[in-house]
Amino acid sequence: MNGLPSLSGGTLERGNREKFVCEAAEVITFRLAESVEDLHRNDETRTFKPEFTHQVFGDNEVIFGYKGLKVDIFFTVGSLKQFVRVNYTDRVPSSVNVEPDNILKLLMDQTPSGFTTNESDFVLDIEKDRSFRPAGTLIACYQNDEKKYEIYSASFKNNQFRDFHSRMQTFILWYIDAASYLDSDDLSWKVYTLFEKVKEGNSVRYSSIGFLSCYSYYHYPNKVRPRISQVLILPPYQKQGHGAHLLSALYDDISRNSSVYDITVEDPSENFTRLRNYVDVLKCCRLASFQPDKLKRGFTQEMVDEARSEHKITAIQVRKIYEILRLRATDVSDSQEYRKYRLDVKRRINIPFLKEKRKKYRLRLCVDTTA
Repeated sequence: MNGLPSLSGGTLERGNREKFVCEAAEVITFRLAESVEDLHRNDETRTFKPEFTHQVFGDNEVIFGYKGLKVDIFFTVGSLKQFVRVNYTDRVPSSVNVEPDNILKLLMDQTPSGFTTNESDFVLDIEKDRSFRPAGTLIACYQNDEKKYEIYSASFKNNQFRDFHSRMQTFILWYIDAASYLDSDDLSWKVYTLFEKVKEGNSVRYSSIGFLSCYSYYHYPNKVRPRISQVLILPPYQKQGHGAHLLSALYDDISRNSSVYDITVEDPSENFTRLRNYVDVLKCCRLASFQPDKLKRGFTQEMVDEARSEHKITAIQVRKIYEILRLRATDVSDSQEYRKYRLDVKRRINIPFLKEKRKKYRLRLCVDTTA
């Protein structure tokens, strides 16, 4: 049901009907469960709300038929197995001929990996989760505030990863607008996953933090061109630098492949654009062609070639990074130096307009010639 149900014979008055309508984003809560105790306590560091709900509950993003509704969706911290618990204080009377939304069915329709509604079964999943290990190849490690993290790469050739990804990808419906699930039969996909590694006595435990997916397209004549598709860091771990580490690990992994031409991005959000710019600036500022003395001489093909060769950065992105780094190298208190920078940016902005002007001029010549 995508919103308020239509009245049938006036059996449910409008005022009463609206009492049974809940905003989906307000009543749904995601909870990461590391232990059985997490099922019955509200740990704010492990709970978070969805950003979008329309792909599950319709364009109006409401759930009809309940009062005092609470939908708790638990995930084991490592393998991300799910347990759904639905509670409410009242539901639409059975005497009226309007059915409440079937919450479990709506969730199940969008959860290919499935979930349990049995708490006892989920308790067993929590215990098994202690032995969970990431699938794929370890490509990077780093530390942040004495915590250890690992990044893995994997494809759908790996059956263990295929199973894990079917659970992990359910988050994209709630956090990436108009997202769709990846085709696990397409082996051109490569996914990078990020985990926290926690030592517990003589053993270790892994917690899932986020992922990044990219698809390899053909580039004439004998190259491939990976395109970043989906990037998500779970909300409890956001704004801690993990996205930059994950993207940087992808660059380092792909840059070692001589068959890669460059790395592109599919429809980037504003947040990802800022993240990409930040990582690319860190990569390029170490290159010889991006040193302050060369930046002040203007944009060069050498910059494009070196950034593409070393880090597989596209030409358009290289120009953007050049402008950021040149501004950093510019003394804005020096009017002449700052003016040169502004004119350089202005020339780049004017290029499309100049091309359009030349195009109109050629069309006018053609018209005058045939007249």
